[in-house]
Amino acid sequence: MVMLLIFLWGFSEATWFFIIPDVILSLYALTASDFTKVARTNIFCLAGAMTGGLILFLTSVHHHAFVQEWISRIPAIHGYMIEHVNRTMGEDGLAAILFGPLSGVPYKLFAMEGPAYTGLFSFMLISIPARLIRFIAVSAIAFFLSRITFASLHMKWKILMWAAVWVIVYTIYFGVHPL
Repeated sequence: MVMLLIFLWGFSEATWFFIIPDVILSLYALTASDFTKVARTNIFCLAGAMTGGLILFLTSVHHHAFVQEWISRIPAIHGYMIEHVNRTMGEDGLAAILFGPLSGVPYKLFAMEGPAYTGLFSFMLISIPARLIRFIAVSAIAFFLSRITFASLHMKWKILMWAAVWVIVYTIYFGVHPL
C-alpha cells in the first residue's frame, strides 16, 4: 500500500500536484527498518514521476497549448518558471533537466517544454538522475539523521521535527514562488 501511495505521489507531482515527493519519502525514511526499503520506495517514486513525465511529454508534443493551460493552473507555477525552462534548455540542453528541479523549478515544466528541445528517449533517460538524485539524497539524510543524530529521540519528536522542516521549506518556497 505504501509503495502504491509513493508511486502515485511521484506521478501526481510530475503532472498536477505541487508538493514534492521528498515529503513522503523523507517521512518513510524516518520509519523504515533498513535503507534497502528506503531505496525501493525511491524507485517506486521514480517510476511514478517518470510515468507522469512521459504522459506530459507525449501530450505536449501534439497538444502543447492544452498542457500549458493545465500546468498554468497549478499553484506556484509562474510564467517566469516556463521562461527559465526554455532559456536553460536552449542554452544547456539536457543538463537543464538535471539541474532545474534542484533550483525549485518543477520537473513537470521540463516535461511540458521538453519536446521542443529533445527527443523522448533522451528526456526519459535524463529524468532518471534528475529525479532520483534528490529523492535518494533527501531520503538518506532523513534515514541517517533518524538513526544516528536523533537515535535517542522518540518517533513522535522525529515526526514533529520532520513536519517543522517541511513547513519551513514550503514557507520559504511559497514566499519566493507565491501560490
